[in-house]
Amino acid sequence: MFGGGSDGKEMPKLHRVEEPVQNTPKPPQVPISAIVLASVGGMLLFMGLFFLLVAGLGVGGFLIPSLAVIAVAAIMMLVAWNIWRKTRALHEERQEEEKDRLLCDYCGGTNAEGDLQCRFCGAPLR
Repeated sequence: MFGGGSDGKEMPKLHRVEEPVQNTPKPPQVPISAIVLASVGGMLLFMGLFFLLVAGLGVGGFLIPSLAVIAVAAIMMLVAWNIWRKTRALHEERQEEEKDRLLCDYCGGTNAEGDLQCRFCGAPLR
């Protein structure tokens, strides 16, 4: 009965279905300098706002230092954002270049990463 016995009926063969591989682009890595600047800037901003609260309660001598600390914190956070923005733009440029490199100039076929020749026509890739 099972295993293709004497009844002449053969068991259907199972086929392995391979799911298509999804090429999800990796997000750009945030530089350590941007992380440090943003976190220290956030802590300074919190401290500056606390000093501003103390100055608002009428304690003398806290207004100018609190505004200075808030300004430094804002500058640090803006520099961190600028570093992250430039890194993201550079990452997007590299992805576009890689996508263009994987397309064959002759037949237009899409090749896998690391291929040196087109898998459809055999032409060398850039």
